[in-house]
Amino acid sequence: MNREKSLIETLNSLFKMNYPKNRTEVIIVDNGSTDGTIEELPSKLKLIKNKNNKGFAPALNQGIKASKGEYIFVTNDDVVFDRNCLSELVKLAQSDKKIGIVGGKMFFKNSRIMALPGFRVNLWLGYHPFDLEGQNRTREMDVATGGCMLIRKSMLGKIGLFDEGFFFCGEDYDLCFRAKYAGFKIMYYPIAIVWHEFLNTSKKSFNSLFAHYRGKFRFMLVHASLPQLIFFFPIQLTVGTKNLAPMSKAIIWNIKNFNKTLESRNKVNELKK
Repeated sequence: MNREKSLIETLNSLFKMNYPKNRTEVIIVDNGSTDGTIEELPSKLKLIKNKNNKGFAPALNQGIKASKGEYIFVTNDDVVFDRNCLSELVKLAQSDKKIGIVGGKMFFKNSRIMALPGFRVNLWLGYHPFDLEGQNRTREMDVATGGCMLIRKSMLGKIGLFDEGFFFCGEDYDLCFRAKYAGFKIMYYPIAIVWHEFLNTSKKSFNSLFAHYRGKFRFMLVHASLPQLIFFFPIQLTVGTKNLAPMSKAIIWNIKNFNKTLESRNKVNELKK
């Protein structure tokens, strides 16, 4: 964390949602914050405190392991929710046991400009946001983003938790792909609305860009076929020349950690059978 103001705003929004309070538990994983954020949190919350930043995927798994509910609602500390958001997500998930993950409609914070509609992913060409009509109707998609993701907990017993090889970025893509391999549906539900404070791409630091490319490249190494990888990397290096330094560091990281990535790829291949 290290974003006290946005976290408090997120919690206030969370508590105002109309989902029954006696059927929810709020678990916060503090990933090594240093600004005194956790001292301001209500005592009724379940807090898991890490001395150091373990990464997003490991922190999510800590929260999941500590949870008791039938569904896990994953979000970030800079998200504001429509009061009906959680109720609507759960309602759709309960309508079909094959629904493993539900994502909502996401806007940029303090606006009605669409940030992340539902989208499909093509391992040859990248992701394709829904067209305008698709943004306003319930439908299947390939990936629900980690800022608004309702997960059927029983599904995780079949496909595993978040892959902790993704320190940050790519863990949501990976989980959704594994869910689909196992026969579960990933649903986009535009009635469930959130607002998310995204960092402008031009303002991203070297470390943020490195994390982005590290996760993106690892995701491809885990899920793409050899022809797709041969097609992907030269194009990525060509179109991403302005970010060549963080991209190069991400490639080196993935080479050094290839054995662990190969383990994840083998597990994914088992799910595909």
